[in-house]
Amino acid sequence: MYTTKKTLIKRLQGGDDISWNEFYLFYSPFVSAIGQKLGMTPEDCKDLMQEIMVTLFNGKEILRYDPSRGRFRTYFGTIVRHKALKMIQKEARASISGLGLGADTISENRQNSLFFSDYQGENDPFQKIFDEEYRKCLLELALNELRKHVEPETYDIFEMVVLQSRPPKDVAKYLGISRAVIDVYCSRCRKKLQKIVSEIRKDTPDFNPELPQ
Repeated sequence: MYTTKKTLIKRLQGGDDISWNEFYLFYSPFVSAIGQKLGMTPEDCKDLMQEIMVTLFNGKEILRYDPSRGRFRTYFGTIVRHKALKMIQKEARASISGLGLGADTISENRQNSLFFSDYQGENDPFQKIFDEEYRKCLLELALNELRKHVEPETYDIFEMVVLQSRPPKDVAKYLGISRAVIDVYCSRCRKKLQKIVSEIRKDTPDFNPELPQ
């Protein structure tokens, strides 16, 4: 079953090496998605995640996190923002120094720097990207967990009908099964997914994915 982030962080702080891989598997695509939204190359996104991992683990930042002072998502977001801005500023300096990058790149990097620093609160574009990508990763995490608890054929039907919004009657005809079976499989997946989402909401109360009916 889904491991809450609170439990995962506690295991990491206790020195559980296996949990580090679990942490990386969840946060790496999340950080990469944020980097891409900020205009980073795939290679830069990998470097960004490596910088964050070094900061958290080699730098012992993970040990300094205190859950009584706020959510880990907020703590992690501050680290991502700082590291991403540092990388963008470094690239901008390299551009200005004439290392083969053009004026368009310099302008883009300057805009990205402003993107981080000129907004606060609800008008903060970085925070909007961070929250949006975090919800996407949580939904993917929930769906991956669902796959573990239902038969592949059951999930495939759920994916076609619910996630891809294909008409149930068309899916039934395509698979050569009755509409009633389609409804049963989709209902089974929805109930299981609701339980998974309820576990995730222990960490993220505002996570409330809306799936097509």
